Amino acid sequence: MNKTLAGVDLHTLDLRAEGHSWEAWVTDLAPTERARADRFAFPEGRRRFVVGRTSLRRLLGSRLGLPASEVQLIDGPHGKPTLAPCHDSIANGLSFNLTHSGELALMALGRGDLGVDLESPLRPVDAMAVVRRFFSETERNGIEALPSGADRDRLFFRVWTRKEALVKAVGRGLSCPLSSFTVPIGDLPSEGVLIDCPERSGRRWRLFEIGTALQLGADWVASMVISEAA
Repeated sequence: MNKTLAGVDLHTLDLRAEGHSWEAWVTDLAPTERARADRFAFPEGRRRFVVGRTSLRRLLGSRLGLPASEVQLIDGPHGKPTLAPCHDSIANGLSFNLTHSGELALMALGRGDLGVDLESPLRPVDAMAVVRRFFSETERNGIEALPSGADRDRLFFRVWTRKEALVKAVGRGLSCPLSSFTVPIGDLPSEGVLIDCPERSGRRWRLFEIGTALQLGADWVASMVISEAA
């Protein structure tokens, strides 16, 4: 499923890669990426990384007019991959983010700082342990107000993806304490809502819930955050 929302191109990807040879996927990877793939302990993780990274390279290559193998990526100080400076003259500010959960991946291409996150509410997790450790007091109170069950679990994952999307957009990853900021826990309007991040107080950030736009169904929740001019 492909969708453009607020100027960001969103692409979902089935990581099972059925009907494609393994060599077809690894050919476009850089040597460092192949080495990283080889370090995965389990074949499922290796396959998901290779298919996701190769698909991202191909998508970026199509936008830059380059073969996927010639797209150069670098990791930021907190691990967020970006285009190498050698592409600046043709990238025109192009940015991207990639996330996956299980066999589903989500890729986003746009301008400015952006982050996306994807989760399945069916994934077993001790939600309240995470909430009490990593969420703000406002978020914690809102989630604890619901009785234990599927509705509370889904709300947890909606809030989690919103927080994750913001720290990915900021580029700080989990070095930005998740309890240091609060996201809305209710339904969001189609145009998104503005939120704050203390790590980048000079920027404006717009939060979107994108699962419905991507027709992901009830088994998934997904969020996107993009930067805006102050």
